[in-house]
Amino acid sequence: MRYSILVGTVVLSFALNSQAQNRSTEKMDSGRSSISGGGLFVEPILSYSTEQASIKTSQLPVISDDTSGETRGVGVGSRLGFHISEILFFGADGRYARTRFDDSSYGSADGSSYNLGPVVGIQTPVAGLRVWTSYAMLGEFDPGPGHQGFDVKFNDPRGWRIGAGFHLLSVSLNLEYQDLTYATTEIQSFGSINGGGDSSVDFNNQGWTASLSFPVEL
Repeated sequence: MRYSILVGTVVLSFALNSQAQNRSTEKMDSGRSSISGGGLFVEPILSYSTEQASIKTSQLPVISDDTSGETRGVGVGSRLGFHISEILFFGADGRYARTRFDDSSYGSADGSSYNLGPVVGIQTPVAGLRVWTSYAMLGEFDPGPGHQGFDVKFNDPRGWRIGAGFHLLSVSLNLEYQDLTYATTEIQSFGSINGGGDSSVDFNNQGWTASLSFPVEL
């Protein structure tokens, strides 16, 4: 349900962005100032991420080491919120990605992830420099089945994402670093045996995301 809402929000934000860009162009053509005193904004995002990942199996009583791996993937997202004089902005930040997960124990699997949380940032409306931070509060990381049909899903993410970008006209070129820990591991299946149990084993991923975004006032 949360995934469907997030995808719907991303699609809607791209549609709103197109309409808002048309209105912004009309304002500039009419000779009015392009810097607003404040209001709503939407910012669709296209991204590519590469991150280091680890399942904290050392939290189990009979295993001493954590696994090691990496994730890579392309994604979409959106920010929706308010800005003050195009200097301070705050709102919600949602991301969805299709990922490739390679892990020393779990194996290789394609999957998906999403997360959602608040964001706050500052920017210079003329020079176009921007910095921000967001905090993931909802989401999941769901790789496909790994070795021997072992299939898990990681829930309850918590962690920070910090980023910087350069905004030129209607496009922002961005680079972000995130460090997320998923506090719950849901065992979905093991081979032909359906799971259904949860574990408190953590999953951590941290790394970089490069993105293009399209911020515009509504």
